[in-house]
Amino acid sequence: MSEHTFEDVIQAAVENKIIPGAVLVATNKSGTLNYAKAFGTAGILPDAKPLTLDSTFWIASCTKLVTTIACMQCVERGLFSLDSPEDVAKLLPEYAEPEILTGLDDQGKPILVPAKNRITLRMMLTHTSGMSYDIMNPTIAAWRKSRGEPCGSLVNLEGCRSPLVFEPGEEWEYGTGIDWAGQMVERANGGRSLETYLQENIWGPLDIHHMTFHLEKKEEVRNLLADMTARMPETDLLVPTGDHVIADPAKDALGGSGLYGDAVEYMKILNSILRDDGKLLKSASIKEMFQPQLSEKCKTSLVQKLVKHSLEAGAPLSCGLGGAYNLEDLKDGRRRKGSLTCGGLPNLFWWIDQQAGVAGMYASQVVPTNDLKSAELFLEFEKGIYKMLGSS
Repeated sequence: MSEHTFEDVIQAAVENKIIPGAVLVATNKSGTLNYAKAFGTAGILPDAKPLTLDSTFWIASCTKLVTTIACMQCVERGLFSLDSPEDVAKLLPEYAEPEILTGLDDQGKPILVPAKNRITLRMMLTHTSGMSYDIMNPTIAAWRKSRGEPCGSLVNLEGCRSPLVFEPGEEWEYGTGIDWAGQMVERANGGRSLETYLQENIWGPLDIHHMTFHLEKKEEVRNLLADMTARMPETDLLVPTGDHVIADPAKDALGGSGLYGDAVEYMKILNSILRDDGKLLKSASIKEMFQPQLSEKCKTSLVQKLVKHSLEAGAPLSCGLGGAYNLEDLKDGRRRKGSLTCGGLPNLFWWIDQQAGVAGMYASQVVPTNDLKSAELFLEFEKGIYKMLGSS
């Protein structure tokens, strides 16, 4: 791939039906690099429209960064703190006295024990609270089944409610903590909806108009929604899925997974954090986000539980607030030590590299998550942006 530009690689992937399309955006801190380009189509069907820069994506877990910023704003305003279990217990009585699910007995009944540790917001933002996605954790899925309930952590808030899977603060597992953190924002602001809060405190200040939890309330956003496409594991062929996994219309604003938006507007959020422009957060809050948050035990747990090809060729990782944190420079000329990165289920990826002064996003709607072919395309894009940065 190295003899071609990343644009050649992405375009070839579209022409060879490796992906239907993708939108790529990036910028640097000084403003000398502003890249934005749409490739391919909004779906795999013959009548699919071309992707455009304002195409709508279900951004899934890219929502987590937005909700984290909202939480940090509330911390700045003294509405709650990162490290007070009392704040969590007050605002989230659902988790005031959490229990840990250790398994199911021979009769299929849950085995639950009281948690010894208490949950803090910092734990929720770094996936160390013990909360888990039922679609990712077989034990929680079995607990759901024992109650006659479907897996629902991408459906509504009640579907995000379940026992913990370990003692708070002692392990790492990707989970619903940030969905519940979004509820803390709502409840600490007098019951104002998370959508309204984000509109007033994030989208408004950044002139963002096409981001929402509720497609049913913003038809102009729905009308630009890209189709979801699945890669068949046996053949690698792409097929349309017919839905976007998450509930539509949305019953609840899920702060960990529920947003729809376009890549260009999401880039405004990345850019504000990259430039530390004061529009969203104070410098001290941004500095806190870009700190490694995990203990050695939790870091080990993170490495054990992440999909291997998502480990960036073995690069050491921790968690910041809002994303994974690179503990060392990546060896192939991409992210520097101290960068934050995360993504979304249908193979969206973003990063913010403060040291190099660059941020970017790769947006697609391809499942399953952690699709290796999509990850390879993102890596080509990211490497290409750093080459452009070096020549600018």
